[in-house]
Amino acid sequence: MRILTLVLFAPFTAEFLLGDQYLAGPPELGQQLGMFALYVAFYGAAALLIREAARRAGRGWPTILTLALAFGVFEEGLLTQTLFNPHYLGLDLLSFGHVPGLGIGGPWTLYVLTLHVVWSIGAPIAVAETLFGREPWLKKVGLSLWSVSLVVGAIATFAITYSFAPFVAHPAQLAGAALVVAALAVAAFRFRAPARTSAPGHPWVAFALGLGASSAFQLVFRSMDSLPWLLVGLLLVIEVATVFAVTRLRPPAFPLAAGALITYCWLGLKTAIEAGTTAVFEQSALVLVTVALLVVTVRRVRTPVSVPKVH
Repeated sequence: MRILTLVLFAPFTAEFLLGDQYLAGPPELGQQLGMFALYVAFYGAAALLIREAARRAGRGWPTILTLALAFGVFEEGLLTQTLFNPHYLGLDLLSFGHVPGLGIGGPWTLYVLTLHVVWSIGAPIAVAETLFGREPWLKKVGLSLWSVSLVVGAIATFAITYSFAPFVAHPAQLAGAALVVAALAVAAFRFRAPARTSAPGHPWVAFALGLGASSAFQLVFRSMDSLPWLLVGLLLVIEVATVFAVTRLRPPAFPLAAGALITYCWLGLKTAIEAGTTAVFEQSALVLVTVALLVVTVRRVRTPVSVPKVH
C-alpha cells in the first residue's frame, strides 16, 4: 500500500493536479488514463527510487530535494528538453530572460525545476512517509523492477515528446545537462546533517508557510511579463526566505507539503475554469481526492507515529 500510494500520487500531483492535461484542451478519458500509466512508470518510479536511495543511505530531506532537482534537469533537459526548445507545445518559453550562451530562459528554468523539486517529488514523498514511515520500503527485486520502470518511462517520455515536438537540443546542451544531473546526484549524498526532531509548535503555522510561499511563487511567476531578471530575483527571494524559515522553525514536512498541494489545487481549478465546464468537473474530482488524502494523513499524524522531519 505504501509503495502504491507514492507511485500513484507523484504523477497525480506532477501532471494532473496542476491542470496540465488541459494545455491543448481536455483529452479523452482513455487518453488521460494512458498518460497516467506512463507517468506512474516515470514519475512514480522516480519518486520511489529517490526516497529509497536517500533513506537507505541514512540521509534526509536535503538529499531528497537535491535528487529531485537532478530529476528535474534530467526530464526537462534531456527528455522533454523544454529547457532548450524555444517552441515547445507552441509556447514561447525561452525568449523571456533568454541566456544566449546556454540557450535557456532564466525564469522558465527556475520555475519548472522548482515544480519538480516541490510538487513532483517532494510533496508526494512527504505525504507517503507521514502515512507509512521513513524506513526503506524496497527489497532487491523491487529496486530492480522499479529501476526498469524508470528507464522504460524515460524512453517513452522522450519518444512521445519527440513525436509531437520533434526537437533535439545541441549536443553541448545535452552534455551540459547530463553533467549537471551527475553533479547533483553526487552532491546529494554529501549532505550528512544529523537528524533533528521537529520543533514544537502549531502545524497550522507550517501549513500557512507552505501555502503562502508556494502561492506567492506561482502568482509572482504568472503576474510578471516584463523585467525577466527581476522576476528571477523575486522567485529566488521567495525560495531563499522559505528555506530560511524552514531551517529556523524545523517543522514536520507534511504540513509544508499540504500547503503546497493546496496551491496546486486552486491553480488547477483556475486552469480548468478557462477550459470549460467538463474540465471543471474533472478537476474538482482531482481536488477532492487530494483533500481526502490530506485529511486521512492529518488523522494519521494525530496518532503516535513517526513523522518525516525537515533536517
